[in-house]
Amino acid sequence: MHSRGAAVLIALVALTGCHTPVTKSRMYLGPTEPMVEVVQAINANTTQLPSIWSRGYFEANVVDRGKSHFVNGDLLLLYRRPDDLRIVAKKDIAGTIFEIGSNPERYWLRIGVDIDTMWWGTHANAANVDPRTIPIPPALMLEVLGVSSIDTNFRQPPAPVMRFNNDADAYMLLWSVPLPDRWVAQRDVWFDRQTKLPIKVLLYDANGRVVLLADLSAHKPVEVEGVPPERWPKVATRYKLYFPDSDTSVTFELDRPMLKNGAAPNDRSFAFPEEGGGANQIISVDEPAPHAQPASPR
Repeated sequence: MHSRGAAVLIALVALTGCHTPVTKSRMYLGPTEPMVEVVQAINANTTQLPSIWSRGYFEANVVDRGKSHFVNGDLLLLYRRPDDLRIVAKKDIAGTIFEIGSNPERYWLRIGVDIDTMWWGTHANAANVDPRTIPIPPALMLEVLGVSSIDTNFRQPPAPVMRFNNDADAYMLLWSVPLPDRWVAQRDVWFDRQTKLPIKVLLYDANGRVVLLADLSAHKPVEVEGVPPERWPKVATRYKLYFPDSDTSVTFELDRPMLKNGAAPNDRSFAFPEEGGGANQIISVDEPAPHAQPASPR
């Protein structure tokens, strides 16, 4: 087996929970809850998280056109429901080495170091973009990092179906959407049975192919003013993501997440970086044949 194929297989096994069958004594075989109660518990946590601000640590092995690039540095994460996201990683005197962002209109990815490129596109055209044209699609990152409530109209597309995984002791919610000729799986999110916190996310393309696998862990409370500590919501602080189409992997840890730090996040936090944010190349992934262009002179 080629090395890349082996790496993909290992990632799939690790992130989807496929392993040697456990014995009955290790499986959870106790009572479970109906879907409506599970969703209510999940929403009770997420409705208290309209935004997130946190510092932390970031590292990624970015594969661009078959070449691997390792980047790491100090992280700043900002999120605001529903479509605003920005992750910036900086390292010593090198400045910004990584940035991924989204606002209601556009999304972007910038990699510094020797790549020195910014990719960008519009959410309106995101469904038509080949994920292989961008190492880390920001729209997919939003599906993992976006803290949103679940629609309790379970018949409204995207429609969720719940299963229980006795081995992982987790509720598994699979969302599906209709196409003209069939229904297709969109995303699969696993929630710990006891805490109702998300622990795993799998995103699929229209043919059921996995385009993002993510493990979420080390959930920590986020302080909410006027709410007793025992009722504070929790968010994952350790993320491991893998993008099979580009063979790119991302890991980051949040230090002490909070709802806000002063006025941030605000509208300025998610402003689109004009002129590529200083990158040497700008690639519009909305183009039929994505092309690079030099950044405008300053």
